[in-house]
Amino acid sequence: MPANQSITSIETVLDLAVWLEKQGQAFYERARDAATDPELKETLAYLANEERKHCAIYTDLYRLYTGRSAEGEQLLGEYGKFIQLLIKEIIQTLEFEGVLSQEDLLGRALLFEKNTLLYFSEVKPLFRGKAGSLIEAICREEKRHIQLLMERRQLLKDSAGQG
Repeated sequence: MPANQSITSIETVLDLAVWLEKQGQAFYERARDAATDPELKETLAYLANEERKHCAIYTDLYRLYTGRSAEGEQLLGEYGKFIQLLIKEIIQTLEFEGVLSQEDLLGRALLFEKNTLLYFSEVKPLFRGKAGSLIEAICREEKRHIQLLMERRQLLKDSAGQG
């Protein structure tokens, strides 16, 4: 099996990272537009910008490692199947049409961030040196995003309880 078709390929890991961040950014922008609460809109706009920054980081890392722009690669093997299932789960979380409640938007965002953290936690051991440190930093940021969303969800629950 060619190295560039294995999930253990740095190129594949980074390509998927770029794709995940683009999907996340698009979701947060749609969710921001669908949100009615001004503070939630601000949180979702912030998270869309975070995804944009992460995408740029992974795109730069991809170019550094490969000398090419990020492109789709096939995932093979049992680990590839696991990652494909995880990605399918993430995609389903991000799809929505029509109006969602503020709680539903937060729930989907939270699930996206948790699944993204799971992905990066799984692939983190493939990176060494500077790249490994960068992936670890991104994992910490994903955890901060989860905390932010959990705090926002609690505020929403608290305000609903008072109303």
